[in-house]
Amino acid sequence: MAKLFINIIIIIGTIIPMMAQESAKSSSISPILKSFILPGTGEYALGNTSRGRTFILSEIALVFSAVGAYHFSNLNEQKYIAFAAEHSGVQSAGKDHHYWVDIGNYMSIHDFNEEHLRFRENDALYEETDEWNWEWDTESNRSEFESTRITSDKWKLGGKFIIGGLVVNHIISAIDVLYLTKISKLNKIGFAPTIDPIHASVGLQLSWNLSH
Repeated sequence: MAKLFINIIIIIGTIIPMMAQESAKSSSISPILKSFILPGTGEYALGNTSRGRTFILSEIALVFSAVGAYHFSNLNEQKYIAFAAEHSGVQSAGKDHHYWVDIGNYMSIHDFNEEHLRFRENDALYEETDEWNWEWDTESNRSEFESTRITSDKWKLGGKFIIGGLVVNHIISAIDVLYLTKISKLNKIGFAPTIDPIHASVGLQLSWNLSH
C-alpha cells in the first residue's frame, strides 16, 4: 500500500507541473482564472515560476493529505464494522453513522432503549429485532470498538479541513496573481516629504505611475 501511494505521488507530482506549464501557454484565459482553477498556473503565465511551483507543490501536498485522511478513515470504518459484527452480533447492512455511535455507547439495544424510555425519547428507540439488535460480549470490546470509530471520524474530519485548505490555496493563488499583475504595472514609485505649516505637520507622500 505504501509503495502504491509513493507511485501515485510521483505520477501526479509529474503530471500537475506539466499541466501548469501547458495552461500557462494558453492566452485565452486570464492568469487569475488559471490560478483559481489550478493554483500556480497563473504565476507560471506571468513568468514567476518560483511562486507558481510553491502553489503547485502545496496543491499536491494537500491533495495527497486529503486522500490519505479519507483512506485511513475508511480503513478504520471497515475495521470497526467488522469488529462489531464479530463481538456484538450486529447486522451491518443498512446502518448509518448515528447507529454506530449508539452501539459504541451502550452494551446492548436493551440498555439503549431503557435509558431513552426513562427520558421519554420514544422517537429514538430501536425495534428490538434481529435487524437492529446488538449485545457486546465484553465491556473492553465495546470500548475498543468506540475508540476505532472515533479514530475513523477524526481522520474524516481532518480530510474535510484539508479540503478547506485546498479551496483556500486556490483563492490565495488567484489573489497572488492579481497582486503580481498590479505590481507589474507600476513603472515608478516615488516618495516625497510634505510640510503643512498651517497645521504644523510633516508627512510623506507616495506616488506611482501605472503602465497600460
